[in-house]
Amino acid sequence: MDTDVLGLEFSPEMKKALDWVPAMIWVADLAGGCDHVNQAWLTFTGRNLEDCVGDGWVSAMHPEDGPVWQGLVAEAIRNVAPVSMECRLRRRDGRYRWLLKSGAPVFSGENKCIGFVGHCSDVSTQRQALESLSQARQKQRSLLSSLREAVTVVDDFLHVEESGKKAHQDERLTPRQREILHLIARGFATREIATQLHVSVKTVESHRAQLMQRLNIHDVAGLTRYAIRTGLVASDL
Repeated sequence: MDTDVLGLEFSPEMKKALDWVPAMIWVADLAGGCDHVNQAWLTFTGRNLEDCVGDGWVSAMHPEDGPVWQGLVAEAIRNVAPVSMECRLRRRDGRYRWLLKSGAPVFSGENKCIGFVGHCSDVSTQRQALESLSQARQKQRSLLSSLREAVTVVDDFLHVEESGKKAHQDERLTPRQREILHLIARGFATREIATQLHVSVKTVESHRAQLMQRLNIHDVAGLTRYAIRTGLVASDL
């Protein structure tokens, strides 16, 4: 392709040809500035050609994307490599649309890079679809997590309920022994238990020894754990 076509000066024929292309076409020089944009670009942005050349085309981009694009173009020029980026471009109605902006170096007959030619594709719909899908998946993960937590809570509750019933129905323990076990698990000392139940200290000690023997538990801590595990007392007591 002739150097003059991709230089700062375009022939009327080339401009007319680019204007017939329905895609948004841009041409950049080796300084990273805009040489030319076609009619599709101007129609989309609602701008004049004079407003787009040089650094003007960056002003139509989102403030967060413009500097990033300029950095990518500078790197592409240094490496004589293609450049591509999804960025936001302000449409003629003032709204930003997501565009895939891609370009590639063009070489002269002497195999020297003389500029970049690229196009823009509106990918807003695809991004919205992907975002909606991502949100749906996140909601699904959140719902599944909530369901798992609910199942765990119900399962634990049923387990404690069932264990509590077994503890109260455990034929190895007498009602008095269950009373004493409950008070032991709540942290009451032997004398305090005797006072509450209006029995002697020796009676409490005798029942405690029988509890350990019948449950095959050898210390007060073990009795407490058994009482909590079977639901005889709450775990926070």
